[in-house]
Amino acid sequence: MEWVLGLGGLLLAVIAFVAWGNAQRRVRLLARYGDADAVEMIMQKRIWEGMTADQLLDAWGKPAAIDEKVLKTKTTQVYKYRPYAGTASSTA
Repeated sequence: MEWVLGLGGLLLAVIAFVAWGNAQRRVRLLARYGDADAVEMIMQKRIWEGMTADQLLDAWGKPAAIDEKVLKTKTTQVYKYRPYAGTASSTA
């Protein structure tokens, strides 16, 4: 029985450590961007039109590739991420 309680205690410690890390990350992101709504979306790994490249990197991490297109008056970048294997796709 002590062995089982030891695993339970370890599990609680891991959960507490992860929660503390998330709280620290939220504070760091809020200091960086100053927008609680943007920080909440980044924490949920959601993306939106008009977000900055830094916000995208904070939400999804490093991309698999970045394609850059240089035009006369501007440069565009497309961040490419590998497909998530856990997503379900339907074919008709």
